[in-house]
This record gives sequence, structure tokens and C-alpha cells, in this order.
Amino acid sequence: MIKHNLRMVSKILDLLVLAGLTLFVGCKTQEVETHWSATPVQVDGEMMEWANMPTIYFEDSGVQLGLCNDSENLYILFRFGNESWARAIRMGGVTLWLDNSGKKNKDFGIRYTGGPPLSEMLKPGMTGEGGFQDNLTPEQKERLKKQQEAMADQLKVLYKKGGQEIPIPANGSSGPAVSFASPQGIYTYEFKIPLRKSDAFDYGIGAQPGQTISLGLEWGDIEMGDRQRMRPEGSGMGMPPGGGLPGGGGRGGGAPGGQGSPGMQKLEKQELWVKTQIASPPAR
Repeated sequence: MIKHNLRMVSKILDLLVLAGLTLFVGCKTQEVETHWSATPVQVDGEMMEWANMPTIYFEDSGVQLGLCNDSENLYILFRFGNESWARAIRMGGVTLWLDNSGKKNKDFGIRYTGGPPLSEMLKPGMTGEGGFQDNLTPEQKERLKKQQEAMADQLKVLYKKGGQEIPIPANGSSGPAVSFASPQGIYTYEFKIPLRKSDAFDYGIGAQPGQTISLGLEWGDIEMGDRQRMRPEGSGMGMPPGGGLPGGGGRGGGAPGGQGSPGMQKLEKQELWVKTQIASPPAR
């Protein structure tokens, strides 16, 4: 029996070595490698450019992270299978902090609010029996849908100094770009951030190949202002205290959370930091 188990473990390890694409780590602060990309990555939320690129899997949270760069931009792949997290990002956003000192300063970042189409989020059974959606009139549901659609697919540049939040297009025309897709049912967010600041847009990391930086991701929490904006007029209802969301089972890593109202799940704020060195082009 022991020999059989050892053979099974050996086979699994061999498969992981042969695959060579996903590394497993069990903590939320980790030094990871950024890989050189010979060509620009298409920011579309799809996995084509990442197919042969190593990624990191955070086993405790069920998050997959990929990092690569060319001479101009840093590209970040952020994936998970948790539906509650996807709904939280669709409503309250995910924030990417970038610190060119290699620490955990939150002086510069971008926040993306978007994700699955609202029609998918509100499809029957998605919100859970007894959720707040079930108590709205058709008119209130329509108003809620329009309010949430207006909030989604937004990108903001964040500066701690002065508390600035600058809306920019998500298509990269101002430098940073973000896109979402859900290939194979996995919620996938892809970021592009310029390495250098330009004369036209001061929205770059301020880093160069060989430099060590830190980046942090925050998601799963909805600000009070966002909850207020999502409240249908005249309903007297809104999101529950603490950023509670309609309940739903997670695919992949389960979402931490406590008990909430019937059909609701209280979602905790998530934060993930990594330190990495911007990759240099291979020597010729």
C-alpha cells in the first residue's frame, strides 16, 4: 500500500513537472517571477498568450496569477472560479496597486469595475431563493439593472496623494487597459500597465526591466456609496451591511464569508500582494 501511494505521488509530481505551467503556493505574500514576452499581449481576458507561460496558483484562496512584460508594459492575469467574488467585482470593483519601491504602498493603482454581464448574474437561481431581488417589483428590477450597468466596465486611476480618482477608458487609449472574459467558466481579468510614465499620461508604474516592484490586488468589498447607488429608488432596500451579496456556490476556491440574511452571503475583503522583478529581454 505504501509503495502504491509513493508511485501515485511520483506520477503526480512527474505530471506537474512535465506541465511546468502552474506553480502552487499556499500563502498570500510571495515573491514570484515575471516572464519576458517577446510580443505584446492582447488584453482580452482570454488565455491564448498565457498558454505556454508559467502562472502561480494560490491554493488557499483559489486564485491564479500570471505576470509577464515586454519592453513597454506589464501584463497581469488574475483568475478564479468564485461566483460571489465575480459579482462583488462587477458591483464594487477590483483594485490593482503598483509600488515601484517593492513595498506595499498604496500610492498608485487602478480600479476596474466590471465582469459578467448583468443578465448572467441575475439569471434564475443565481441570486439564491429569498434574495433581495425576489422582493423587488419589475420596475424596481429594471431600475436596478440600469444603475448597475452604468456602474460596470469602468476604469479609474487612483492616486493616494490628493485622493484622486481619474476615470479613463478601459481600452488602453490612455495607457492602462483591462479586460474580462470567462473561458471555461473561470472568471478572468487581464491588465496592461505601462512601465514608464509618458508626457501625455502619468499613468505608468515608473519602473524598468530588472527593477523589483510590488503589486497588490484587493476585491470582495463594496463601498457604502456603491451600495447606495445600487438601491432601487423607492424600494427601501439595498445591499446588506458589510457588503453582503446574493448567495451562490463558488467554483474553484470557496469564498470566505459569514452568515447573512436569507439567500445572502456576507463577503469578506480579499487582499493579495506579490513582489516581482520586471523581466529583462534575453541576451542575444
